[in-house]
Amino acid sequence: MEKILKRAVRTEERLNETYIEVRPDDFKEVCRYLFEDNHAILRLMFAADEREKDGVFRIYTVFTVPGADRFRIIVLPVQETDPRFPSITAYVPAAHWYEREICDMFGLLPHGHPDPRRLVFHEAFPAGSHPLRKDWSIPEADLKEWGAGTAVKVPHPFMEVAGEGIVEIPVGPVHAGIIEPGHFRFSAVGETIFFLEPRLSYTHKGTEKQFEKLSFIEGARLAERVSGTSSFAHGAAYCMAVERMTGLEISEKASAIRTLALELERIYNHIGDIGNMCAGTALAVGYMNGAVIKERLMQLNERITGSRYLRGVNVVGGVSRDVLAHADDILKTIDAATKDYKELMQLLLGSVSHLERLERTGRLSRDIARKLGVTGVAARASGLPDDMRKSHPHLIYDRLIFESHTLEKGDVLARMMIRAEETECSISMVQALFESGYAGDLAVPPRPAPAYASSLGYAESPRGSLFYWVMADKSGRPLRVKLRSPSYCNWPAVPFAVHGNIVPDFPLCNKSFNLSYSGTDM
Repeated sequence: MEKILKRAVRTEERLNETYIEVRPDDFKEVCRYLFEDNHAILRLMFAADEREKDGVFRIYTVFTVPGADRFRIIVLPVQETDPRFPSITAYVPAAHWYEREICDMFGLLPHGHPDPRRLVFHEAFPAGSHPLRKDWSIPEADLKEWGAGTAVKVPHPFMEVAGEGIVEIPVGPVHAGIIEPGHFRFSAVGETIFFLEPRLSYTHKGTEKQFEKLSFIEGARLAERVSGTSSFAHGAAYCMAVERMTGLEISEKASAIRTLALELERIYNHIGDIGNMCAGTALAVGYMNGAVIKERLMQLNERITGSRYLRGVNVVGGVSRDVLAHADDILKTIDAATKDYKELMQLLLGSVSHLERLERTGRLSRDIARKLGVTGVAARASGLPDDMRKSHPHLIYDRLIFESHTLEKGDVLARMMIRAEETECSISMVQALFESGYAGDLAVPPRPAPAYASSLGYAESPRGSLFYWVMADKSGRPLRVKLRSPSYCNWPAVPFAVHGNIVPDFPLCNKSFNLSYSGTDM
């Protein structure tokens, strides 16, 4: 391994990010070494069209090693004349969606990938069209064919399971509810799920392409609209990426306000999710009580920020509102919500029929969770202590005393209990934040981005780790904005969790993960 690193094209240190550009022949071995020998976590993998800079595309593979506050970013240049790159999916299973997405959006081919099907594009999207290339445009002929409904379709072959008694059950993409579209193809023996293949991207919005049309300052508003229930976490991670890229340090007061809002967002989401799980077991009183508590907390959000989803607070350079000035309202509402929440948990833990549905349902093993890069509640419920607030302390999390709770069973009950423990932890953190004073302005003036500067931003959202990576072009405008939501990591784990369960338990398993369609279809 040391010999490979010595052969690296370049190595660069930026804050807690180490960029190591390697040769194609060394790429797989470096990634295998980090994942297998160092037990590293694959955080994200993406491409950037840097041809305006030096004529090549680059693939960035971001790893973190447990116990170290450092991101090891393996960089692979790919020539336009030979768009192939070595697939690492066989060694690092978490790379399987990332590599397919790179193929769709950039036309770079993961040589040796076990599943060459398109991921993002659906049947009518033109073959050979790659939207994140800088020279991409929609041909006039394709527009006419789309409008006329005569576009040539690229078939999507679902995986087939053959055998005696196997039946296929297609569900979606349109569901009997207000959730967004997603297709689920079950292969079942009677009611028992033998195999599940999900298909998403029905709501793909081209968000990363849209970022390129905005300034870095304007991008904050787009980031907080990627996923409604994690609006603040998205905005905070995006602003952090831009601030780190431009060398901007926000004030202690702005850091405290962001920390406070992140925990308020976590509390209302976790309580709402615990209530929603009751809908999967027909415990209507639990569902309604959870919804009432969540509603009161969202009304608090609106009073202190003007938005039920905490939008409009994050700006590059800090925050736009002094949320700390609403201490009395926040603490009073949190105290009342805490009382109601504890009564809700007492009700749920005393309901034998509810607990019997949760226990041993939807089990996700620690090994599968690690290999697929699962994050957040789902990871911690399967025994993985993955929490960005602890592993990569930011804002003022290093001043707060809290535990990263884990359980081992990995079932629906474990995911409910992790949320319950984290809710109590977040309530304590909110109360502790008001025990100190914080200096500094709400925001400092933003700085221009240096040519081809780049950096990571991150946060621990209610669903798990959330990443943004930004890079400026020669004029200081966005060349590339990559975002990775926790749902993107966790959707591939759902088929493993539901294997061996009955079909009627799928909605309950799904609610226990609480994944976002829109936050994945970016």
